[in-house]
Amino acid sequence: MSKLGNIKKLLVFFITLSLLLQGSVFALPVNERLTKAEFVAVVADFFQWPHPTEYNDIWHPPIKQFNDVKISDPYGKQIECAYEEGIIEPDENGNFNPSKEITREEAAVILVKAFKIPLTDKSVMFSDHVTISPEARPYVNTMADLGFMSAKKGSLFMPKDPLTKSEFEVLFNKITTTIVAPVQALPKPYYVSPRRYIKLYCPTPGATIYFTTDGSEPSTESDIYTVETKGHIMEMVGTRGGTMEGVDPEREVVYKAFAIKDGMIPSTVQTFKWKLYRPAKADFQSDLILEKTESSPAVYRIYNDSEAVRPMAWYIEGKDKGILYDALQTPADAGNLKEYVDKNLATKPYILIIGHEHGDHDAQAPNFLKAGVEVYLNKRGWASTAGSGGPFASIFPTAEDQAKVKDIEEGMKFDLGGGIVFDVYAIPGHANGNVALHDKKNGLLFASDFYGCTRAGSADNVAVSGVKADLLLSFVQQVYSKYKKDGGKVNLLFTGHDESPLGEYNLLLFEAALQQVIDNGEAGCMPTLRTNDAPNSRTTMIGDMWKDGTNWIALKLAGIMGDDTEYLTNNSVANYNGKDGYLKYSVLSNIEIEGGELIGTTVKWAEPVTFKWAGKEITVENSLPNRFDPWTFNYTIEVPKSQKTITVIPTTMSTRVTSIKLNDKEIGYRSRNEIPVSDGIVFKITVVAPDKITTSTYTFIVKTK
Repeated sequence: MSKLGNIKKLLVFFITLSLLLQGSVFALPVNERLTKAEFVAVVADFFQWPHPTEYNDIWHPPIKQFNDVKISDPYGKQIECAYEEGIIEPDENGNFNPSKEITREEAAVILVKAFKIPLTDKSVMFSDHVTISPEARPYVNTMADLGFMSAKKGSLFMPKDPLTKSEFEVLFNKITTTIVAPVQALPKPYYVSPRRYIKLYCPTPGATIYFTTDGSEPSTESDIYTVETKGHIMEMVGTRGGTMEGVDPEREVVYKAFAIKDGMIPSTVQTFKWKLYRPAKADFQSDLILEKTESSPAVYRIYNDSEAVRPMAWYIEGKDKGILYDALQTPADAGNLKEYVDKNLATKPYILIIGHEHGDHDAQAPNFLKAGVEVYLNKRGWASTAGSGGPFASIFPTAEDQAKVKDIEEGMKFDLGGGIVFDVYAIPGHANGNVALHDKKNGLLFASDFYGCTRAGSADNVAVSGVKADLLLSFVQQVYSKYKKDGGKVNLLFTGHDESPLGEYNLLLFEAALQQVIDNGEAGCMPTLRTNDAPNSRTTMIGDMWKDGTNWIALKLAGIMGDDTEYLTNNSVANYNGKDGYLKYSVLSNIEIEGGELIGTTVKWAEPVTFKWAGKEITVENSLPNRFDPWTFNYTIEVPKSQKTITVIPTTMSTRVTSIKLNDKEIGYRSRNEIPVSDGIVFKITVVAPDKITTSTYTFIVKTK
């Protein structure tokens, strides 16, 4: 060893001995002890980094993990987030050592990395600088140069000393009130996907974000980003409905952003790069979701990686028959889903049911028609498939094909054998022809696009502007009652864009999202998450797609935030779109009758459509029969002669109503009320709106049979 090396070694020894004699490495009081896990958790929470398990993004790579940290551990998620961000690293054994006290030099390294502070080239000399780990010195020097950290005693930095809780509180407050935190981007920009909806945010409250999307350096002359004005910006390969002809399947997206706030040092410019890849052509693929049993069907998920908006189709097979539900986006001349299903999935005869008429769910239908497979599509969706539907091509352009398409409507049943029966329900809103299939016994519900998409990576929301929000709430409540009637269950929900089945909770979220609009009017809405294809659209949202996994919902209603579009009903009872109009809801949205059957009325939500189909001009009504209509006030209830009582469960359109009375007796929202019945008996329900003025009374006449 050289003479200089011996001197350094001795110097380290004497400094360490000096520190020991000063008692600075003795144990801290328990309440001052700060572990590495606690330290990292504060940093991660400040930056609001979502853990990969908290959002639904199939493109995310496997989570980076330490050997000694589990997600269920205290601060386990924050530690893994920090690892993903690259601000902490494992030791030689792959461990993080979360319960160890954080040292001063470790804190310096993590904070400089987290706040993206440029490293100083100054050599800030502490008398014990040789005891600072070589890899930590530039970080310690940077913190010292900016005045965030200083010598602990005299000129000693004491790098291996633990940082106390009180010291960290002062330090972190100094940093977060001096420099603006670096801009963050979601989804994370370091893995490949075919499409991204990009959100920027700054953890510093009140900071203004400036950004560019062409790779140029941003300045205060650049565009300002807020979620309210920019939403999640869509970046994709090709277009939502177009082909990949002439389109490069690979694309790099480069954003640059920084943030400023008066009185603080601006953040450094951050560069975010997303690599997009969407193959021009790909094979169909499938996964087994549920295995077939004697009493339940097999369910397969089918998809194609070349499809722009990545829809899902579902093959369902029972003892004797099968159903293919939806037909994806790949054009019929670019692939053959019929051949794929026959070769890889189907062991029984099957039919095709198109859940709704949009081009990302019915494109392969012609191949099934050509092969003689029965194809079902609700007639309210026929018009758009006869011509071009938005960004999608016509699916059934010829009279010959149109004549082969069969109508499917609520009330129909499909028996797959072995006691597996699917009931059909009509649920308009996203599309006039949307139909759901429900296996009441096994609790399987296939709903195409109606109940939502929960993919954070696509900032998906569901357009339900085809029906006024209040009437849609009524429809949703009524169909849910039908799902549950006679012991029916909803255990698994299969949608048109979620790769994995959801649960009954997502149906309740859908209802709750509409309910908050009825209860609060426009205050229950926000601008859309999707700016490119739906800028500032009136949207109702519950939950956080970056924190709540699949348990969130966003519904796009009619119109733009703040405009005069009538997204609520306007009729002779009230204009609920006017100022404080939502306070005038004195109506029921649903009424359930146990022991009897409500005879409903025909409810219309849109004008009829006249078009040419199978060589003839036809008119299709956009209405549903035998429904409860909130603005029809006289009903008949049929009751078996042997029935002595019925149970009435009223649901008011607004949960904020002043009162609900049954025959002048105050009752509760969705309360169960038993009523003695006989032929001709009449009972009334009176609802007083939140405004305490508007009142509606429903009259129900019992008819025995």
